[in-house]
Amino acid sequence: MVGATWFVAANSHMDIFPCKKTTQDFSSGRLDTRETTCSILQTHGDYFQPPESAKLTEAGWATAVAVIGLLPLLVGFAIGSRFGKKK
Repeated sequence: MVGATWFVAANSHMDIFPCKKTTQDFSSGRLDTRETTCSILQTHGDYFQPPESAKLTEAGWATAVAVIGLLPLLVGFAIGSRFGKKK
């Protein structure tokens, strides 16, 4: 379940992960860095071309661990205990 959740998060725009996003204003040529929310799709791979980027903050990593790791694990245990053998 964790792998499936990672696959969905890495291929969708679940913009729930706190990050620092650097974007370029093409009219002025300036770079703008701000704290916002990003998706895993934006932080990994080639979503942005340099000098633009998106990096998860510490809170973003904690959110990723909770949403992609712990939540599916808890749901898996709940489903397993619901349909598991009764002793």
